[in-house]
Amino acid sequence: MTLVVGMPVSLTGQFQMQGRQALAGLLAWERDANAETPDAFRVLYHDDASDASTVREVTRRLIVGDQIDILIGPYSSVLTSAAAQVAEAHGKLLWNQGGASDDVYRQGYHRIVGILTPARRYLSGLLPLVRQTESSASTVALVRASTGEFPKAVCRGVAETAKELGFRIVLDVEFAASAVDFADVLERLSVAQADVVVVVGRVRNDLALARQLTDSGLSAGAVVAVAAGIQAFQDDLGSLAERFVGPSQWEPEVQHQPDSGPTAEQVVASLKRDGHPTVDYPMAQAYAAGVVVQTCLEEAGSPDGQALRDAAGRLKFSTFYGDFEIDAKTGRQIGRESLLVQWQDGRKVIIWPPDLAQGRLVYPWR
Repeated sequence: MTLVVGMPVSLTGQFQMQGRQALAGLLAWERDANAETPDAFRVLYHDDASDASTVREVTRRLIVGDQIDILIGPYSSVLTSAAAQVAEAHGKLLWNQGGASDDVYRQGYHRIVGILTPARRYLSGLLPLVRQTESSASTVALVRASTGEFPKAVCRGVAETAKELGFRIVLDVEFAASAVDFADVLERLSVAQADVVVVVGRVRNDLALARQLTDSGLSAGAVVAVAAGIQAFQDDLGSLAERFVGPSQWEPEVQHQPDSGPTAEQVVASLKRDGHPTVDYPMAQAYAAGVVVQTCLEEAGSPDGQALRDAAGRLKFSTFYGDFEIDAKTGRQIGRESLLVQWQDGRKVIIWPPDLAQGRLVYPWR
């Protein structure tokens, strides 16, 4: 029997870059899984246009019209939340590969399984690393988009760590998601003189603000942009990307020893066969979702949603993507930690956690 794996995917709109990467990862997994067990899976997808209402329509179509067996979530927290609402209403289990916001796990949903590290823990290693690098560092500025749960969750996590370590939040400012001119933000950052600056917006926000930050001549110890974890950050900014820090869900150099599925080297080789010279983490986490589904299917012995959800709640295992373990009640991923990377001499260098670090944090930023 061939199991149909459905996915709402952003082929157009603001998330199309990451959506297309996620689709590439899932299609590579489909091909590799079927090479081992012919005709085991068939991926079916529809464009969600990076729009929440369209995601709801597409998710409903996949569940009701296409009658898929497995539902993989879209990229982005706002789209995942919309898909989760529909999945829960129709009793369909959602495998969340692309929505890091913690908010989706606070809705009381019983039919969701998280693959990636939640947003609140995206930057959990940042302030410990800064303090380890520069013991006198003591102030933080938070700059975030005003819409969406994801920017709030990331900054909330940084604020909690700041309180634990004795850092002071000297600036907490929002900007419109449509913003292209950040002169007001830059002025406030100049006044605040924070040791650590954290920027959390959409990719286009982070790119524009990073460029303007560099041009402004601002001095800071460490500057973090969530988008700095993807190759597109350096592709767009070139040498201006230097010393920016970003979170990454996965980097190909990290060689986890998998209990299930292929190694990182095999996954990278598979994606490169499809013509992807750079393998970013949106590809990896979608591929990993497929591996997790396979493992839970083996444990459950059935594609029944409740049986799969119960299996996911019991299992602890590793894939090329890292450790998998969920909170059995909420479905939130608790088994893995995000990496921190910094652009150094034109390449991403893993600087956290210490046991996986390829180099040290270059401090100060400017």
